Amino acid sequence: MHECPRDARLTEHTPAASRRRSPGIPRAKRCGMASYRKYLRVVGLVVGIVSPAFAPSRLAAQGGRQTRRAVARPSADDAAVARAAALEPARSMLRHLVGRWRVEIRFAGNFDGPPDASGTRVVVALFDDLRLQWTEQLDSARTRSQGLLGFDSRSGRFYSSTVDSTGSGAEFLTGTVSLSEPLVTFVPVAASSGTETAGSFIWTMIDQDHFTWTPLDRGWRALLTREP
Repeated sequence: MHECPRDARLTEHTPAASRRRSPGIPRAKRCGMASYRKYLRVVGLVVGIVSPAFAPSRLAAQGGRQTRRAVARPSADDAAVARAAALEPARSMLRHLVGRWRVEIRFAGNFDGPPDASGTRVVVALFDDLRLQWTEQLDSARTRSQGLLGFDSRSGRFYSSTVDSTGSGAEFLTGTVSLSEPLVTFVPVAASSGTETAGSFIWTMIDQDHFTWTPLDRGWRALLTREP
């Protein structure tokens, strides 16, 4: 047990008579209470030091759990379900493209005037109903273009390639079909993400006899109408 220095001072400097007449708490009890108060002060000091040290660990642990939830990636089963869900919408859109189409191209600002360019596009099936081949000829120019359009059931994405008589290379696109409407958003294969607008297009099936092909920058729009 620790000694009680306060009582020792009282014993040394207080007259014996005063000590005998002093009512109050016995010396042993006063010593015990002093030790207890000292113990409480030490405990409070330790708790005050240790608690902040543990708080970041708890917050870090909570944040770590939240981070893991935020970066959780879809499982292989989820990806397979998404690919399967896109297959039938893709098949339906491609099936409606087969045929002969009248092409009307209008540049930005031409709302209801005559088309700025027009031509004819012919689309035929290639091997199966998920792969198509098309050719296009403009009326007022010698420009010809052709390409492939299809859906890859392994990746759950569309693909498109185009070459034309005035260009020196080919255009390769990859597309994602919307599950809520007949719409496919295409971006260049070399694009790092789906946020680029340069070289990106939207293909929309309005109905079985009309569809549009429009760049994301809205510089022009092509309306294609089925011919008999």
